[in-house]
Amino acid sequence: MTDLRQQLEDAWTSAENLQSSEPTNETVATSEGTDTAPAEPVEVISAPNSYSKEAKDWFATLPHENQKYLAEREKQFEQGLSRARNQYNWVDKVYNDRKDTLLAQGYKTPQDYINDLVLINDALNKDPNATIELLKQNYNIGAAQNTNESALQRQIQTLSQMVSQQQSFLQQKENERVKNEYDAFINAKDENGNLKHAYFDDVKEEMAKLFNAGLATNFEDAYNRAIWSVESVRNKIIADKTKSELANKVTVANKAKTAAFDPSSKNDGTPKELSLREEIEKNLAIYGD
Repeated sequence: MTDLRQQLEDAWTSAENLQSSEPTNETVATSEGTDTAPAEPVEVISAPNSYSKEAKDWFATLPHENQKYLAEREKQFEQGLSRARNQYNWVDKVYNDRKDTLLAQGYKTPQDYINDLVLINDALNKDPNATIELLKQNYNIGAAQNTNESALQRQIQTLSQMVSQQQSFLQQKENERVKNEYDAFINAKDENGNLKHAYFDDVKEEMAKLFNAGLATNFEDAYNRAIWSVESVRNKIIADKTKSELANKVTVANKAKTAAFDPSSKNDGTPKELSLREEIEKNLAIYGD
């Protein structure tokens, strides 16, 4: 906090000096001369309640505009935190409604409880009969206890429904994350404003195959593999690279030719004999396209 305070004070020193050198009152012309209009009162901004006493004292020393900015940022943070709590408070409610029973069973946190529910749901999906038998053993349910077994099955069904809802929620969040990553990938541009993945439409089917085969870890990895796997795209890349290198060679040759010309020299006009490389570059410059 001390370092942050020092940085802010250094950054705002010049602004405070400027404010102190400017007139604090406005002048208004009248028939009798000029009257001084009283300055408008400055809004008093209190430090956020979450600040420590030291932080509040530091806050009081800041310029008004900076106090206003920090107070607004703190308000936005609290609003975001409140939304997050409202979104996930159902987890605590599920746990707290049966907290005593769950604590007796060894579940100290909602996460411990939900993790076991997920494991039970996965086991039921993989081998329901064996899972039910294990649950019967865990709850000491005998073959003759049909009534209790039915109650347990209803409980398992309820738990399975809860886990399914949780899995659907998590899957929805994962789909949103992947979509955001996908949009950022296809719209990414380089420093010149050109699309970084110009061949995406040509290789997106190949990228899908790589993902399905587990051969790519992300969009960038899949794209880099696909552009060299698809022959037509690979040829385009090689052609573009060759054309770019050729253009660079032409530019270098032209610069060299311009630099070699010296009006003050005693050149008699006889053309200089070119090396083989210079001759090739000359022809490339003329006939390259």
